[in-house]
Amino acid sequence: MKDFKTKGLSRSDAFGKKLMRKIKPIIGIDVGGTNIKFGIVTPKGQILNEFSLPTYANQNPKKVLEQVALGINKILERKSLDQFSGIGIGIPGKVDVKKGIVTSAPNFTDWDKVNVKKHLSKKFRTQIEIDNDANCAALGELHFGIGKKIKSFIMITLGTGVGGGIIIDGKLIRGESGGAGEIGHVSIDYQGPLCRCGQHGCIEAYAGNAYIKKRTIQKLQEYSESKIIDIVENDLDKIEPKTIFEASLEGDELANKILSDTGRYLGIGLASVINILDIKTFIIGGGISAAGSTLLNSIESSLKKHGIKEIVKDLKVYPAKLKNQAGILGAASLILN
Repeated sequence: MKDFKTKGLSRSDAFGKKLMRKIKPIIGIDVGGTNIKFGIVTPKGQILNEFSLPTYANQNPKKVLEQVALGINKILERKSLDQFSGIGIGIPGKVDVKKGIVTSAPNFTDWDKVNVKKHLSKKFRTQIEIDNDANCAALGELHFGIGKKIKSFIMITLGTGVGGGIIIDGKLIRGESGGAGEIGHVSIDYQGPLCRCGQHGCIEAYAGNAYIKKRTIQKLQEYSESKIIDIVENDLDKIEPKTIFEASLEGDELANKILSDTGRYLGIGLASVINILDIKTFIIGGGISAAGSTLLNSIESSLKKHGIKEIVKDLKVYPAKLKNQAGILGAASLILN
């Protein structure tokens, strides 16, 4: 992000002033492994006309981009493209921001150097910006959420995969090739379960939705009286993070164990990150983050146990303020760079 030197304004306030000067709203798109979320972001950071479409990530890049275009066209049914400042898109994986190319996306089928920007620019003649979805979530929290009052933090997004965005001194860190923040692929056990990225023991292989579901199903053999079974009406295919959260609220032993274990695994991996960067604030977003204190307390406890004591003694773990809107708001903020 650019440095703001507006006299008398904090960086976030200056960003807000700049946003207000942008009269036209922005189309924000958050591409997830399961669903693609669309919304119109107003100059005040409000999201209008929010909706989602299935991603079809297990098919091919062409199908996913067709879904993105379908959503944009749905927005344009009632508005013309010249009524918007542009289109911002957050997408999982490693992104070459300057070229608009997704160089790799571990949770998507056959994604290898896909030029998203070029493809969509042929259909929509406007400014289009692409970045990693977790980076977008971090930007969303920085400008519109809890990050407005925090100088440096690490954003963790929990969903189909585990993403990360690093903010230092109010600036997003992308790294030399755009791959900074791939925290989900920090290995906590080189002999651990196989991750979809091809490596073993990644954080994502313990805390990604599919792996949480698999672990829950395995544990149900030991916890046959779990409320999870009742919630899904004996159809184990229906188990998802929301299911575990609901069971946890009812005091279910297995649900609480799954959440605690997930937090512990996350903390082990994040301890390596905090030891390297010495950033003391983590913001946790994404689906299962709604589980609240059981998960967040477990993450914090695990971090303090596995991190360097002098670094982790005053760390903070917060739930994301913007929740599922962080991706759309962050994607929209890419247009303001």
